Amino acid sequence: MLPFQVAKLKQLPQHMDDVWQGGIVRLPGMVIDDDGKPFEPEVALWISLKAGKVGPAPENYQPGDTPLQTVLNALVAFANDPKLTGYRPGKVEVGDAALAEQLSSILTEVGIRVEQSDHLAGLLGLQDLLRGAIGQEPMIPGPLEDTGVTLDRFRDFATAAKGFFEAAPWRQLGNEDLIEIAVPKVDDALRCAVVLGAGGQEFGLGFYKSADHYWKTYECEQPGDLLKLGALWSLNFDALDDLPVADAELWQEERLPVCRDKMFPVLVRQELKGGPRRADAATLTYVEGLMRALAATTEEELDAGRWTKHVETFDGPVDYVLSLPFELQPPTPHERYRRGMMPDRRAMEAQTAEIHRFMEGKNFANIDEANAALEKEFSNKPVDRTKYPPRTPLEQAQDLCYQAFDAFGRRRLTLAREALKICPDCADAYVILAEASSDPAKAMGFFAQGVEAGRRAVGEARFKEDAGHFWGLQSTRPFMRALLGLAMVQTEANDLVGAVANYQELLRLNPNDNQGARDQLLPLLLQIGQDEAAAKLLAAYEDDASALWSYGRALLTFRQEGDTERSRELLGEAIGTNRHVPKYLLDRDSDGFWPDSYAVGSNEEAIICADQCGEAWDATPGALVWLDQQARKIRKAARGQKGKPKGKKSSRKKRSR
Repeated sequence: MLPFQVAKLKQLPQHMDDVWQGGIVRLPGMVIDDDGKPFEPEVALWISLKAGKVGPAPENYQPGDTPLQTVLNALVAFANDPKLTGYRPGKVEVGDAALAEQLSSILTEVGIRVEQSDHLAGLLGLQDLLRGAIGQEPMIPGPLEDTGVTLDRFRDFATAAKGFFEAAPWRQLGNEDLIEIAVPKVDDALRCAVVLGAGGQEFGLGFYKSADHYWKTYECEQPGDLLKLGALWSLNFDALDDLPVADAELWQEERLPVCRDKMFPVLVRQELKGGPRRADAATLTYVEGLMRALAATTEEELDAGRWTKHVETFDGPVDYVLSLPFELQPPTPHERYRRGMMPDRRAMEAQTAEIHRFMEGKNFANIDEANAALEKEFSNKPVDRTKYPPRTPLEQAQDLCYQAFDAFGRRRLTLAREALKICPDCADAYVILAEASSDPAKAMGFFAQGVEAGRRAVGEARFKEDAGHFWGLQSTRPFMRALLGLAMVQTEANDLVGAVANYQELLRLNPNDNQGARDQLLPLLLQIGQDEAAAKLLAAYEDDASALWSYGRALLTFRQEGDTERSRELLGEAIGTNRHVPKYLLDRDSDGFWPDSYAVGSNEEAIICADQCGEAWDATPGALVWLDQQARKIRKAARGQKGKPKGKKSSRKKRSR
């Protein structure tokens, strides 16, 4: 008796001239199973050589499944799908002899001939298409394929990568800290490098020919434009399931050293024409040595800007002579602005500080006389830091911070540390150190130290006397910056109560909210259920008509009243403010990019709004269902309004005058 699903094949017409090729197809890459173990995903697929159709939609063939049943189910589904075939073939071909024999015993009864073949061109082509569909086209060759690299040499490279990753040099170096390698000599495309990972997203090394090549990459608007500048080498650390197939298999079969967090290095050269290339023996060992040198580099050596490291490599001992050209000769602000890098607004406070020092002790008869003096002294003149120099240790330290805000790369850290040596009460120095830290715990520590330093510098009395206009006093701004930074990292660390208290303190000291603290506070109050405080905040800024606040008002009213006329009215107003927000609240993964800026009512504003208040909506039972229902009704009503016939125009002509 035929299996039920195969018996259905008898009811289909048969195309005797069509041949199908099929079987278990291995996909590129690795997948982690429920037990955390990696395996190569396989699917059962069929291709019609005559129709050129492929199917069915692949389902993973799990280790332990029966190949016969999996392949047979896929064949029946392919035949019964009228959009793909809707018929049974005259012949099927598979590569495995045992599978061919098993299929033959079943399919012969429905008139389908089964053959084993070692030349399944259609199926092999399908595998290549699948690789391209998941982003591996062109295929990245294996690290030992036609490179002259031996397994032992690659093992040394893997060991160095493990040490590099665990040393985490991105804690001291960012992608603005170009490293020049004077020795040893190497291909020009590997002469300079930057450490990737300070942003916590992508880890490894990026390579450049020179400082000029590095700067030119800033002018590239599209990723493809980078390759027009020449070949690019990159070392990226990827998870196992993102590795090229050959790499994943090599690590699994040879049990090579594995980095912390189960990350694996991939060194590849990309070119404008042709596929990716892997490193030859000399290049691989050059990068091996560079990783060892950077892993062993100290903070003091980085501060010096030039250093030498003696390391052991697969080819023997090598000296690496390294330098940070932007530390030794910092690019001027003009050079950076010319390349589209925006100035840090905080650096502009330096001139305000000079103006304060100029004005101190002077008595002017009126405001016009004071303005005239300022115009004469400062208008259309370059900043001269020597004319009105800082006088106290705190002013000297703060002046270094203003220079740091306008500096590039590690130079910021060097200046911040110098500032703290001069005055430990310099809050902005801690802010700079915190902003440069890729370790959230360290960043929180620096911000907390900045808050305490700022309190000491400002003095407790002024927290009472000047509350309400703190931001208007330049001397209090470093404290405010540190407190805002602390609140933001507390939010990231899920210390929501602490973050709320600090945001509320920022608004107490500066209700005008120049820092945008209220936009961070409102969603947190709603998320943790402080509805009364949220209502007071909304009332305090009732004129704020941004999407975040409009949707916040609607959400709070729904929490307090449920689905009422008032809550629906406020939601309607919110949708009128930005109609895109429901889409992003209901599907957080609907867009993968984070906008740099936004316009009121735009998609970009909606993405930011949903990110800020999404957890508050999640925390409100029934809110998302209500949002979905009401948004549908509003859209339906809007479509109905568009469909209504417009009033007839008068056929009478206007009298001419």
